[in-house]
Amino acid sequence: MSTLTIEAHESRSNDPSTHSLESFTQSAIKCLSWTLGTILFGLAMVDFYAQTYAHETELALQHAQTKMLELNRDLRMSEINEYIAGTPSVVTRPADNHTQMCKKMKQYTWNGFFKDYSISVYVGLGEDPSIDFVHGPGEMIKDLPTHTLGKAL
Repeated sequence: MSTLTIEAHESRSNDPSTHSLESFTQSAIKCLSWTLGTILFGLAMVDFYAQTYAHETELALQHAQTKMLELNRDLRMSEINEYIAGTPSVVTRPADNHTQMCKKMKQYTWNGFFKDYSISVYVGLGEDPSIDFVHGPGEMIKDLPTHTLGKAL
């Protein structure tokens, strides 16, 4: 014969504080997870837009430079603002040793949360200098062919 043990209703734990504490803990963990996930997603989007603006600006400047060369004209600094995406910070520096024909470099920087993205625009001399070379965030200057004389097409 088998014996069945039947618990009386009064002996079971019906303490509502135990169930509500477990429920509250699970809800708090879910809420915290969603909040942290949303914050991380927002920060990743800030970086994504910074990278996108830098890349779009680089491509737009190179395309405009190519169009102007087809017309036998130079792209000038006065014409550059319409090609800048977003609101980068701008720093003017002397040109480095890799470009002998350029005298100044304007560095446009878009700040992301995790990383900053920059393009360098090398310009000549004069009142309204021409843009000689655009160096984007993904390319290395030493990898460019030397026969372009500072022009990237």
